[in-house]
Amino acid sequence: MSTGTHIGAIILAAGSATRYGALKQVIAIDGEPMVRRIARHALAAGLHPVVVVVGAEGDRVIDCLVNLDVHSVTNTEWSAGMGSSLSTGTLSLMSQSAALNSLMVLLADQPAISLDDLERMLTAHGRAPERILACHHQGNFGPPCIFPLAYADELAALSGVQGARVLLEKYAAVVDGFDLPSAFRDIDTPEDYADWQSMRSKPSPGDLG
Repeated sequence: MSTGTHIGAIILAAGSATRYGALKQVIAIDGEPMVRRIARHALAAGLHPVVVVVGAEGDRVIDCLVNLDVHSVTNTEWSAGMGSSLSTGTLSLMSQSAALNSLMVLLADQPAISLDDLERMLTAHGRAPERILACHHQGNFGPPCIFPLAYADELAALSGVQGARVLLEKYAAVVDGFDLPSAFRDIDTPEDYADWQSMRSKPSPGDLG
């Protein structure tokens, strides 16, 4: 992260994963719970504080974060939708630090997001810190996103099912796209997880000599 820039993180991990049929935040990716994996990457990228919003079976999610320097906060209205979780996370983040310049919003179910991806996003944001940066692929924008602190109040005011996408659409003129197809590979169903596991087990071109 660029010197003098302070960026916090909000990881949304509150949903019940209805489509998956089980608490997908805790399933293993390369032997590590998915929520722990993204939290660890956020910390390694220099994001601080890191707030993890939990809700459904929150204790199970929190158990996955042992010994990580993150702050867990419970959204008691998690079933109302992503907007309420993002609001909960933003309010918690803002209560912990008054020195932030920006905040990054991440999801717990994006296993393809790497530490290198987050570091490259932070570098890109450092070149235009007054603008919003959102992952982009084939015309779509989505998390991870980085918002300058000026948008924190609006993030904190979200409710219901509407998440950060509302602000990306409202302020489209100041949104820069960060080309990252892997950000759009989330795990919503057991089939998605099976596909991911299958993809990971295949040898890379380099492995084939």
